[in-house]
Amino acid sequence: MYLLRKRALGDVLWIEPVIRQLASRYRSVIVHTKFNDLFENYPLPNVRFVTDLPLYAKILVRLDRLLGTHVFSIDLDGAYEKAPHQHILTAYQKAVGVPVTQEYPRLYLSDEEKNMDFGLAGPYVVLHLESMTDQNYRKVYGVDWSEVSAMLRGRGYRVVQLGKNPVPIPGVLHIPTTIREMITLIARSDLFIGLDSGPSHIAASLNIPSILFFGAVNPAYRHFINLLKINIIQEPCVYAGCFHETSDPGNLVCRIVGKKGKPPCSVHTTDRVMLCIYKALDIREN
Repeated sequence: MYLLRKRALGDVLWIEPVIRQLASRYRSVIVHTKFNDLFENYPLPNVRFVTDLPLYAKILVRLDRLLGTHVFSIDLDGAYEKAPHQHILTAYQKAVGVPVTQEYPRLYLSDEEKNMDFGLAGPYVVLHLESMTDQNYRKVYGVDWSEVSAMLRGRGYRVVQLGKNPVPIPGVLHIPTTIREMITLIARSDLFIGLDSGPSHIAASLNIPSILFFGAVNPAYRHFINLLKINIIQEPCVYAGCFHETSDPGNLVCRIVGKKGKPPCSVHTTDRVMLCIYKALDIREN
């Protein structure tokens, strides 16, 4: 059986519980994504990950698409986009026809990765604030990150930032990583602070205490809040959850401020962020 979900990083990660369910049903499961690095060290021997499909497989996938069947393949591209008022995993499981569960994806680190040295002595906090989209309702506004960083360093934490070209923050170390290095870096952190993005789902899957910023996306459709140490920061808006009210969320425009302004749901305060951090660290340290 071929299972397809080509992108994006967080969306691909969420197919992992489905992979396990299919692996218990089929002799062979072949997974096609653009982010196979997520699944390195996968322990199930009947599961393979490929970045490209051979011609005969493409024909079989196309045949299933034309007939609306799952004889040879299951294509999850667009699965939750077509059914946006439910958790992403629920949408996947219903599309596949497997039992609906509440669980997080599993990630597997090698012994070498577990011992990887990033040159960080002592505890550290990971920030991921670089949005890879132009959508203003998936960004963070209003927070003085230099103040946040100073507070964390005052509590004895190094602060590191993920991303390709994040905005520099005084006292914060930017560490460029591969996907596997990012997983390892997050796995060994004491706290993750970031956007609703792929790295945030990695942190949640690793059960790392997290503070996550949400804008137009309903966090109940992305996380199982009751299962993890997650604090969601999302400001009120009369159009809350509007990301799920359109058939084309990629081209959604904020009805209040348009494309260029700062959406109310994404404008936060430094004080609120600091309070959430104090709470998260106090719980962890005690």
